[in-house]
Amino acid sequence: MDFVGDVTTQVNTLAATGISSAWIFATNFLALLILTAIMIGFSYKAGRGGIISLLVAFYVGYALYIVFPYTSEIIDAGGSTVIKAGISIVLYGILTFIPFKFVQRLVGNGFGVLSFVPRFALSFFAAAFLLAVAYHVFQISNIYTFPDPINGLFAPDRYFFWWFVAPLLGLLFFIH
Repeated sequence: MDFVGDVTTQVNTLAATGISSAWIFATNFLALLILTAIMIGFSYKAGRGGIISLLVAFYVGYALYIVFPYTSEIIDAGGSTVIKAGISIVLYGILTFIPFKFVQRLVGNGFGVLSFVPRFALSFFAAAFLLAVAYHVFQISNIYTFPDPINGLFAPDRYFFWWFVAPLLGLLFFIH
C-alpha cells in the first residue's frame, strides 16, 4: 500500500511540476506565442501564397522603412516614447501592406496546400522576425519590459541578423 501511495505522490508531483513549467514557459514567451498564433491564423485564412507574400512584404517593408527619407521626421513628431514607437510601427505596417498586396497579386495562391509543420515554422519565423524588428528598429523594449528569456533571444544585436534571415531560410526549406 505504501508503494502505491509513493507512486501516486510522485506522479502528482511530476504532473504539478510539468504544469508549472509549462505555465512559466508560456508566460515567458507569451508575446512570441501570440504573434505565432496570429500568423498561423493568417496563414490558414490567406493560404500558402498569403504567408509567402507576407514574409516577402516584411522584407520590402523593412527596406522601405529604412530608406524612406521622412521616417525620422515622422517619428520625431510623436512626443513620448510610446507615441514614437506607435508611429514607427504604423509606418512600418503601411510600408509593408502596400508591397504585400502587390506581391500577393503576383504570387496568388498557386502554391498548393501548406501542411502544419511548414505553416507553424513559417509562422514562428515571421513572429520572431517581427519581434526582432520591434526590438532593434522600433525600440519596443523602451516602453515594455519583456521577460528575461525573450530579452535573451531578441535584445542582443548579434542575434538580430539570425532572426532577420530566419524567414528566408524557412521559405528556402519549406516552400518547394
